[in-house]
Amino acid sequence: MTNTFALGWWLIRVTIWLSVAVWLLRVFIEASGRSFTTRDRLIRWSWLIGALACVAHVVVAMGFGHCWSLGNAMRHTAMETRRVLEVELPWSVFVNFAFVAWWLVDAVREFRSRAVQRLGVVRHGILLLMMLNGTVVFGPRYWIWLAIPISLSIVTVWVTSRVRSSL
Repeated sequence: MTNTFALGWWLIRVTIWLSVAVWLLRVFIEASGRSFTTRDRLIRWSWLIGALACVAHVVVAMGFGHCWSLGNAMRHTAMETRRVLEVELPWSVFVNFAFVAWWLVDAVREFRSRAVQRLGVVRHGILLLMMLNGTVVFGPRYWIWLAIPISLSIVTVWVTSRVRSSL
């Protein structure tokens, strides 16, 4: 017999880990400034896979974590934000839905454009904010100690690549 709780727990985490990993792949490919034959294809596919993994994360979280109930998702989000941030934010579920929709639309747009666009400050900032928020609010305490250095390295890589490209 399959333990659906354990399966759900792992699917919720693996889908968001994949999403973050391919976003970081794009960050480091862009920041490298190197041109290689499959660069644009790798960026496009990583961006699409990240968006699809994020969609999958929401689907499995709604199914396994909240029994397909928006009310349950809002209550859980309110409870977790109150526990961590000392303020209830049940409506932030809709922010997450909008973020996932934006990422998916952006990934499709990326495939349809002739040239790959750099993510830029706003798109990186939105992704970093969402990933940090999810990590701090829903992750175990030790994830914060992973999220902080990763965030600092992303900012460092981005700033370094900007300085290098302006020279």
